[in-house]
Amino acid sequence: MSTLPERIQIVLDETGLEQTELADAAGATKGTVNQWLSRRIKKLRFEYAEAIEKKFGYSVKWLITGKGEKKVTEVGQRSEFDPTSLPGRQRIPVVGMTQLGDKGFWAEIESPVGHGDGYLEFPSREKAYGLRCKGDSMMPRIRDGEFVIVEPDHAVQSGDEVLIKAVDGRVMIKTFLYSRDGRKYFMSVNEEHGRISFEDAEIEQLHYVAAIVKASMWRPE
Repeated sequence: MSTLPERIQIVLDETGLEQTELADAAGATKGTVNQWLSRRIKKLRFEYAEAIEKKFGYSVKWLITGKGEKKVTEVGQRSEFDPTSLPGRQRIPVVGMTQLGDKGFWAEIESPVGHGDGYLEFPSREKAYGLRCKGDSMMPRIRDGEFVIVEPDHAVQSGDEVLIKAVDGRVMIKTFLYSRDGRKYFMSVNEEHGRISFEDAEIEQLHYVAAIVKASMWRPE
């Protein structure tokens, strides 16, 4: 069975795409594609695989697991693959709702632990939690009614999407760029808003965003 770097290289070789072009097609960053190729990221997220399948015909199952047919019958066809069939899937509690605000900022509405709003079935790590999104200021990346799956124990690397909770109460999703001299730098998911930075002391929480999933993945308690 092939590795993720081998499968991504096959896609690049067969399509003639540059890393930046593949990143744009998948809705990722060039840094993320580089991490796929360098083995720093070992598992492809479902939404990236789904975007690659839709545009170039490489099946979601093959991209994520290396199993099955490499390509669907034709570009644009959806393969019969359910992300909940991946090993390690679990019930991820939805513990709150996040209201998308002006300029991509989020106002978080938390629920007490253990009293969440249903769950999401998705392959993820232990202690992951979900947040329901409201509003459309981060479209097309995140749409009203979709969910973000957050893995607080996952190490954050350059190019990762992260949930930032600032000391002043702002909550937002950004792409982590780098740390320097006690300050962290981020790129907005909505590129119209550019870069932003925080002193380390200004950040209360910095959690890895594992996935953005459709409302159809939600299940009641």
